[in-house]
Amino acid sequence: MRDTPIEVRLAVLVGAVGGLLFVVEGLIRWQGDGDPGWIRFPIILLVLELLVAGGLLAGLRLLRPAGAVVYMLVGLIHLLAVLGEGPVWVLVLSGLLSALHIFGAVLLNTRPARLHFGGER
Repeated sequence: MRDTPIEVRLAVLVGAVGGLLFVVEGLIRWQGDGDPGWIRFPIILLVLELLVAGGLLAGLRLLRPAGAVVYMLVGLIHLLAVLGEGPVWVLVLSGLLSALHIFGAVLLNTRPARLHFGGER
């Protein structure tokens, strides 16, 4: 963990914190109308992001590009939520989560991250 570049650590933090914030949003919306769909999808994404984050911490080489793809897809999902209807706080939170996940994908494509996972020398 000590030799892990800050870019990879930040990408792991993006996955963990972003997933947890989405679950909290789902819990708040679930309390509002009682539909379990509000919490089911965020939990699925949280598990997926935690798997990616764990693999990145473990240094699994194939999870750098896979993690970037997952982060981009989750960022697009949040962007679609911004374009939809809903309370203003949900739109703002979704916009922030979208930007955060796209930033995480960019972090995984930096030179230090590629070198850490055995890319170009």
